[in-house]
This record gives sequence, C-alpha cells and structure tokens, in this order.
Amino acid sequence: MREIPIKQAQAVLKRVVKETANQRTSLLTKKKDRSLIVATGDGTLTLVEQGYVNARQTYHLAGRAAKHAVTTAFKREFPRSHRVYLSQTKEGHDVG
Repeated sequence: MREIPIKQAQAVLKRVVKETANQRTSLLTKKKDRSLIVATGDGTLTLVEQGYVNARQTYHLAGRAAKHAVTTAFKREFPRSHRVYLSQTKEGHDVG
C-alpha cells in the first residue's frame, strides 16, 4: 500500500472504470477510517464504500452509471483529503 496525491488517485479510478480486466483497487484515508473499493470483472463494477456511507453496489461497465457512481463516491468519502493510500491487485472480482 502506497500513499499517493489525490489527483493521481482520481486518474487511477478513471482508468479502472475504462478497463474490463479483473482487478481490485482500494483507496483509504490517512487515518484509514474511510475507504473506497472498486472491483471490476465480467463486465461489471462493484463499488464498496465504508465511511460516511456504508454501501455495496454493482454496475455494468457499458453505461455511464458506473463512472458517475465512482466519481460521486470518491468526492463523498475524500472531501478534504490531499493524499490517500492506494492498493491495486490484478486478480478476481471477489470483494470481501
């Protein structure tokens, strides 16, 4: 897990939404009290929020709904953050 600037994290999420490969991306705040997990695979995107909102939602990658949901969740969970922790894995679609 590495710490990256918030702008770089936004770019990583935009790239994740465009790809269809099986991968899992986790973003956490400095205190690790809020997180956002994005897992893609089989044409779907699973979004798990923990922090201000505790929710798990699944979207199809074909439409714009997935990109909009990821952007909205990102802004909601990291409103004042300047740096976040990033963890990426290129594996299965399973989100715990």
